[in-house]
Amino acid sequence: MYDVIIRGGTIVDGTGAPPVTGDLAVKDGRIVEMGQVDGSATRVVDADGALVTPGWVDVHTHYDGQATWDDALEPSASNGVTTVVMGNCGVGFAPVRPGDEAGLIDLMEGVEDI
Repeated sequence: MYDVIIRGGTIVDGTGAPPVTGDLAVKDGRIVEMGQVDGSATRVVDADGALVTPGWVDVHTHYDGQATWDDALEPSASNGVTTVVMGNCGVGFAPVRPGDEAGLIDLMEGVEDI
């Protein structure tokens, strides 16, 4: 028995191979079968008409401040982003010396207002 089967989606595997319509089976957090998957699962997702892709990596974000109050980093998480890179614009929240937090917050509020 699988943990999850995603059925009937258009699978884009990230290798550059053409998309295929099929199923994915997941067990213990890993994809263990792709194609026409027989068997059962604790959860079955109907992906007909949807893309099934690896998680996206967003290499340019401005989440440095938002990460302190929004641990889901919406809307990225709901759009398939599983990894974000922060602090790549030359301004970020880490590291910050104790006592310098308020000044950094003022700076970032000004940047975000732009």
